[in-house]
Amino acid sequence: MTLFANALESIQIGVEDLLKNDDRRVLSAVRNVHAGVLLLCKEKLRRLSPDGEILLAQRFEPQPDNNGDVSIEAVGRNTVGVDDIKKRFKAFGVSLDWKRFDAMADIRHHMEHSYYKGSRERARQAVADALLVIRQLLVEALREDPRNALGSECWTALLENADLFEAELQTCRATLETVDWETEAAARALPDFACPSCRSALIRQRDPANTSQQKAVLICSACGKEAELGPVLSQAFDETFGGEAHIAVKDGGEPPISTCPECSEETYVLEEGRCAACDFALPEDAACAVCGTGLSAEEYYEHDGLCSYHAHIASKDD
Repeated sequence: MTLFANALESIQIGVEDLLKNDDRRVLSAVRNVHAGVLLLCKEKLRRLSPDGEILLAQRFEPQPDNNGDVSIEAVGRNTVGVDDIKKRFKAFGVSLDWKRFDAMADIRHHMEHSYYKGSRERARQAVADALLVIRQLLVEALREDPRNALGSECWTALLENADLFEAELQTCRATLETVDWETEAAARALPDFACPSCRSALIRQRDPANTSQQKAVLICSACGKEAELGPVLSQAFDETFGGEAHIAVKDGGEPPISTCPECSEETYVLEEGRCAACDFALPEDAACAVCGTGLSAEEYYEHDGLCSYHAHIASKDD
């Protein structure tokens, strides 16, 4: 069986597992679809290889032959992993929605390693993420027709699963959009809300009519667990503001989100001067009582109105 045929068969088996009314097959569905997507990535590298399957090797190096020419030979028997695939796709200008790929892999990881083994809703999310990645690989990278490659039944099932998941996701999101969020950062991060326990995006309000952030009770439609707002926001902020934080630190500035000194979640919004999860807020006139320098949230909370330098001096005097 060729690498391409193996990839398609893995996806087809995964979809068949998902369609079966058997919760024991849910994890198998995610595993097979994820494996199939990974094999499609490798098939692209195989087709890009100038000679044989050299780009599938984890390591390769130049080797001289008896004629004085140089050839590129694989070193060892290991094949490329995800990190290598990402680097080689970038080097060859192959575009892929890695955020969705990683989200699918993250769901698989948590389903395999957490005590709660998962639900059909989580599998639907993983396969829905996979659909767009599969289509991108088949159509853009491999120049294949998805319906012809996977078969009409499998491709239609993938599309229907994506529609079902999207409908449930929009229902959950609608309950969050009714809340009068106390920070702009929280409202901006809504698309990245996910369950801290199972990583499903199907997080919703228990009471859809509630509009108060302080009264909001969050629950996951996938695993059924309640989720505290702090961890949900902290996880969402990492996705929403991660890029900005990286650039800020690289340029010697402060990241947009930091640890709240009161609730200890990564939810303190510097630009807004308050925590998005609890009621801690930094007064606008917060300044060191000795030198008048503006205080950070940590200094204000921990040093009794002194900047770090004068708090250090005061502690030495004690």
